Amino acid sequence: MEMKIVYCVPCGHITRAEWLKRDLEKNIKGVKVSLQDGDKGIFDVYVDKKLIFSKHKEGRFPESNEIIEMVK
Repeated sequence: MEMKIVYCVPCGHITRAEWLKRDLEKNIKGVKVSLQDGDKGIFDVYVDKKLIFSKHKEGRFPESNEIIEMVK
């Protein structure tokens, strides 16, 4: 399984993206998480190229536990 987190560079979301990446790799066996630069406030999480969480749609950042539950 491949996961990708696209985060807003100008907004400074990199720290949050790194935390989420660490949590996902720690708690989901065999997952590979990549980080991708973005802009315009983006913070999206993809699993195998499918969008599973969008900060824009939800109006908030994802919690690590909810992403872990979505992919288990």
